Amino acid sequence: MLEDDTSLVSYQIGGVFIGHSQEETQEMLETAKEALEQEVKSVEERVSEIQQVLGDLKVQLYAKFGDNINLEADES
Repeated sequence: MLEDDTSLVSYQIGGVFIGHSQEETQEMLETAKEALEQEVKSVEERVSEIQQVLGDLKVQLYAKFGDNINLEADES
C-alpha cells in the first residue's frame, strides 16, 4: 500500500475516517473481511433452508391442487 510505514492510512468507520498505521489498517481490514465472510456464509445457509422449505411447500401444493396452480416464478 504505502512505502513509508509511519504514514497514516485513512480507514472509514461509519461516516468517519480514522487515521491508523498501515499495520493497524491491515488488521482492521482482515477483521472486517472475516466478519463479512461469516455473514455471507450465514445468509447462504439461510437461503438454502428457505429454498428447501419452498420446495417442500410446492410439493404439497401440487399434490393437493395438481396442474390447477402455477407456482413457478415468471421470467419477466
